[in-house]
Amino acid sequence: MKSLYDFHLKNNAKMGIYNNANVPAAYHDPMVEYKAVRENALLVDYSHMSIVSVMGDDAWALVNYLVSADVSIIRDEQGIYSLVLNEDGSVRGDVYVLCASDGYYIMSENIPASELIAGLNAILEKADELDIQETPEIADMREQSWGAILLEGPYSWELMSENHGFDVIGLPYYEYMNTDDELMVFRCGKHGEFAYMIVGQQEQLLAQWQQLLALGGKYQLQTGGLDYQKIVRIENPGWDENLWADYAVNPVELQMQWAVQYDKEGFVGKDAAEALSHSEGARKVIGMVVDGECAGIASGDSVLVDGQTVGQVVNAIFSPALKRFIALALIDSEYAWSDISGFTLQTGAETVAAKTKGMPFIYNLSMLVNPTEHSFIDASKAKSAL
Repeated sequence: MKSLYDFHLKNNAKMGIYNNANVPAAYHDPMVEYKAVRENALLVDYSHMSIVSVMGDDAWALVNYLVSADVSIIRDEQGIYSLVLNEDGSVRGDVYVLCASDGYYIMSENIPASELIAGLNAILEKADELDIQETPEIADMREQSWGAILLEGPYSWELMSENHGFDVIGLPYYEYMNTDDELMVFRCGKHGEFAYMIVGQQEQLLAQWQQLLALGGKYQLQTGGLDYQKIVRIENPGWDENLWADYAVNPVELQMQWAVQYDKEGFVGKDAAEALSHSEGARKVIGMVVDGECAGIASGDSVLVDGQTVGQVVNAIFSPALKRFIALALIDSEYAWSDISGFTLQTGAETVAAKTKGMPFIYNLSMLVNPTEHSFIDASKAKSAL
């Protein structure tokens, strides 16, 4: 057995298609995986990540024009999070850009590698304008059997340090380390938890997966699939194609202008994004929580003030952490302020009182756990900050 895919089938994972890849959707009941990521550690196959290498002396100019962040601020073994915009300023997807000694790796959960490569080749048509003198080498690393796995949760740092040494504990956010088995351990994460993405050859990733499972029992490690994101990505929202599938949204509406470097010389969609940033905007995303009992909220439900529609629910779930229904809503900008009461939600069955909420919705345990003070397995240290 040389692949994670074969391992998942042997262990009865429920599989699904994500970003043109067949990876686990779930291993257990959703609450088992949710509890692991919020309280312990969860191991997930992220081999749906597109991984595109762009290597060469002029790789920087090419990659920097594709993404909205400023790639010039990162150095070898550092990464940056960025959006990729359409020409009209709307969000096409998001990426991590990792700087290597010879160029860059672009990784995306939702943009296929073929599309990233097509976008890079389109930018090469203006090579003279961007002062690209030597065409970078571009490759789809999944075609070379690359993949990724993610270890996430409040005690993932402790399990990772047992496997890779104490350097993991000091690894800054958005930096990575190279391991002896030619893997990259990248500290990242979108859900407010400690998280480490391991990137490299599938055969080595399978060995890593098995090593983590062998070590993980004492941490109550669970394996999981990507379906757990349906809850955690609303509790800790950001860009996720599945959240916004029916909407063409831009960084201003998403309140993600922090991911756009407007003073860069140029990038795809810059003119439109800049114009949107100077406009007041008709709507913005805001969190909403239900006051009192509620049978449920669904995408498309109306947000009302004094009986007048001021927006609509984009996505909603019952939050196990908050024990109440929460929602992401696109509402008129004049109402998009945090912690304001007086709203009602018109669902398919009832009208319920609601108020706006600053995001993220929850204060994660990972924000409270300190590797110098806490341990899941060391009895001389506090197990939890709670």
